[in-house]
Amino acid sequence: MAAMQSSTRPAVTVIALCYNHARFLLECLDSIAAQTCRDFELIVTDDCSRDDSADMIADWIVRRCPEARFIRHARNRGLCPTLNEALALARGEFISMIATDDVWEPNKIAVQLAAMRAVSDDVAVVYSDASQIDEQSQPLPHDFMAHHRPGLTPPTGEVFSALADGNFIPAMATLIRTSAIAAVGGYDERLTYEDYDMWLRLAARFRFLFVPGALARYRHVATSMVRTTFVAPTAAHCHTQFLIRDKFIDSGKLSAEQRERWIDNQAGASYGLYVHGDPRANACMWVSARRSGSARLFLLAAAGSVGITRSRARRAMSLLGRRDD
Repeated sequence: MAAMQSSTRPAVTVIALCYNHARFLLECLDSIAAQTCRDFELIVTDDCSRDDSADMIADWIVRRCPEARFIRHARNRGLCPTLNEALALARGEFISMIATDDVWEPNKIAVQLAAMRAVSDDVAVVYSDASQIDEQSQPLPHDFMAHHRPGLTPPTGEVFSALADGNFIPAMATLIRTSAIAAVGGYDERLTYEDYDMWLRLAARFRFLFVPGALARYRHVATSMVRTTFVAPTAAHCHTQFLIRDKFIDSGKLSAEQRERWIDNQAGASYGLYVHGDPRANACMWVSARRSGSARLFLLAAAGSVGITRSRARRAMSLLGRRDD
């Protein structure tokens, strides 16, 4: 496999992101190699996988794509720092990313690149739908958007308001203008996951274009972040949720109803930090208490500020007729 314009700037930089995807890796990489559009370069990353992924990537590159670049981490750095590292090497006018447990249809780049070429520079993202598959690559009943946002008509143009009600864009089915990512400052390395925050920041400044069709296959994996961390949030995930909402609650871009919901969600995230005993909890609870007017958060933040332990705070809350859980 080789980009058609290897000696000049490629139209697209493909970034394939791997972490413990040995079971699915070759299907993904082969789907990149099978793209009908050849005007792209490939950067593959492995964020210190604990399985055989890194060796499999190295072998695949030698056999199938010697010109690809391989970022191989000796320690786990996280998704957002890994993306920024890959972006620093990217030469393409556009970026297309895929986790190596997902799969592209052969015309994915071709369709979205043609669509992007036909619009003005204020369109930052072209997005499409994705079908869904299981761990054996068998199809699941609903496509990505119908599963995540039933009844939604995918918007084109100004999409921030729709995104503020929840993410519906399949990250592996997008093409992003590289300059737009740079304009919003790249990926926020404080976060545990990348896509929703980036969509919101891009949508606050640019337009999006929906191109019909399922151009990728999104794999449901039992050990994925969506089915583990999102279900039982870690402290890092709670902090991510807090930070994403903190960027826009006072931006004026949310409706009154959305802002109220985001304040509630942020308050829940700050309380989650408290439950985990995270040292960031107090500062976050003060912010949430001021926004939400929650007496519980005010009391817990005040208790933490003067060194009162959670067990003592629980007893005090009980005496005041309040619960802290």
